[in-house]
Amino acid sequence: MDKSDFPRDKVCGDAIGGRVKRVLDQIDPTLLSEWEAFPRKNISKGWKLVAPNGKEVSVYFSNSGYVATRMDFDHFLFQKASKSDGIETILNDRVSSIRNQGDKIELQTESGKTLCAKMVIGCDGAHSIVAKQLAGFKVNLKDYSGAVRTYYEHISGITDPNLIEIYLLKDYLPGYFWIFPLSPTSANVGFGMLSEDIRKRKLDLKIALKHIIHSNPMLKSRFENAAMKGEIEGFGLPLGGKKRALSGNRFLLCGDAASLIDPLNGEGIGNAMLSGRIAAEHVIRAFQTSDFSANNLHAYDLAVYKKLYPELRKKWWMQKIFNRPWLINRLVNLGISNPGIKDWIGKKL
Repeated sequence: MDKSDFPRDKVCGDAIGGRVKRVLDQIDPTLLSEWEAFPRKNISKGWKLVAPNGKEVSVYFSNSGYVATRMDFDHFLFQKASKSDGIETILNDRVSSIRNQGDKIELQTESGKTLCAKMVIGCDGAHSIVAKQLAGFKVNLKDYSGAVRTYYEHISGITDPNLIEIYLLKDYLPGYFWIFPLSPTSANVGFGMLSEDIRKRKLDLKIALKHIIHSNPMLKSRFENAAMKGEIEGFGLPLGGKKRALSGNRFLLCGDAASLIDPLNGEGIGNAMLSGRIAAEHVIRAFQTSDFSANNLHAYDLAVYKKLYPELRKKWWMQKIFNRPWLINRLVNLGISNPGIKDWIGKKL
């Protein structure tokens, strides 16, 4: 069930990590081969990281990823899922309330429908109604980021369209400005920062993005002849790094709804898809045993956190110290002269 139809836009940075390939292959190798043959995507082989002092270092992934609009990527996935046996889709209808009745989950929709289910899997994003009304999640600005993005064409200086560009700017830490190339001249362009710092500094992220593009000496000339496509739009990122209840009686949470976004770089698609695959295994088990209890489904929490928690926790701590310009400058300087440090930076980010 989705509040929209497909294809539909979703506000996002559009960076798809290498983990996605592994998950698609684990579900069905055919899915991976079909995605790799999909034309509307750009391969991402690494990062170009620009420090506050203007120095840069390029690092390459051991497992390449992609940049593709969510319009295209989500529609690709939706087509594969909706054509599977036994799948019924309900589109263009939003859940307005959800209640756990003990022996079933009852959902009310904005169109007036009442739906009942033995189980609900909440993959409904940063503002998940399943997380709020069934799991009791509340937004904590210390573990939440805000971001804005738009699209630009005719950006100059994209010397390698297979490198994602990250700018750690002194006046905008902890946060970063990005250029994620979709082609040699077009890109997803955005800026994100911890929500607590946005509030403290009373920042308007849309204004900040424009200021960075038109005032920063490293970027200004690159956007002189660029044309913005569409509007600047915002989105929220519930960050991982702290353990939360990801399940309960008759429900599971996945992806952004489960607060599984990488707290250092903001990438969430790979973790969302991994949690979705794990959720499927536990849903199958629940139906096989007719046990939809919170106690039984807690095994899902354990499985997700076994895979992701050490990584998320490490990135959570790194995020706390990566707001020091001198430290970032020093690491990038070391990376320029030391291949081992450069590789370390690439793996950690």
